[in-house]
Amino acid sequence: MKKLLTTNKYFYGAILLLVLSESILLIFTTKAEVTLWVNAHWSVVLDKLFLLVNNIGTYFFSTATVIALWIWKGWRIALKASVCFLSVMAVTQFGKHILFPGALRPTLYFESGTLRLIPDVKQLATETFPSGHTSAAFALATFFALYLPRKQWHWILALLALTTGYARIYLSQHFITDVYAGMLIGVILTTLIYYYYPSKSNHYVFSREN
Repeated sequence: MKKLLTTNKYFYGAILLLVLSESILLIFTTKAEVTLWVNAHWSVVLDKLFLLVNNIGTYFFSTATVIALWIWKGWRIALKASVCFLSVMAVTQFGKHILFPGALRPTLYFESGTLRLIPDVKQLATETFPSGHTSAAFALATFFALYLPRKQWHWILALLALTTGYARIYLSQHFITDVYAGMLIGVILTTLIYYYYPSKSNHYVFSREN
């Protein structure tokens, strides 16, 4: 495990920085304050951007990724990706529906009219913790960070996943606490499955030699 972390130090370093930053933020503010701040800083361009980015965390996007991997690199890596994504989804849904079934989403947590809501965005009421979109996005980021070469650029994957988490707050779908938990689930579970999964595919399958 130590070798895995050091080999991917740029990615996990970025994740550690995100964890520390969000932890400090939650110490000195509340999830409600963060939501209101994000909600107040909007623009039409950001509306369109985050609606687009939001798709990265959908289960449809994860499924499409698995299919693409199967066609491009074979069934073994596609199967491993499926195990990662399905495990992350299962843990996330267990948290939503079993551990915290009545946790309110922002639209019910705040009084009606408090939040600026984007038209045509379906607003859910409960099952907010943890964020499924965020856990899926970080699972994808972690999976590709572990397989792709040029490790020094993989911090960008962490930032892309974070953008998905920010989009969930921006769209008034989740709190920062939901995003924080989703990030940890996606990264930790995908890392553990990659490390312990009995597979011969733990190498740079996306390198030019392949």
